[in-house]
Amino acid sequence: MKRLFSILILLMFMAFGVAIAIANADEVVFNFYYGSITQPLSILLVGAIMIGALLATLINSMVILGLRHQVRRAQRQLKKSEETSVTLIESSDKLN
Repeated sequence: MKRLFSILILLMFMAFGVAIAIANADEVVFNFYYGSITQPLSILLVGAIMIGALLATLINSMVILGLRHQVRRAQRQLKKSEETSVTLIESSDKLN
């Protein structure tokens, strides 16, 4: 059931995308620093969305990698603290 729902949502988004592409079929000139290109507006929109998604993925990946590094460092510190506490407990048991 969940898979069917996912497929229906995907089909709805695809239909919406096709409708936008049909409505924005006019050619536009895209000027940038080194030149210009003439493309249908829908292709330029899809390209801009893809570039935005790629940049967001890269930024999120960097944040996730940083957080994983912090977790590993905290786990090492915790392990070291646990070893120290076990050693202290064993030492105090020997004194008593």
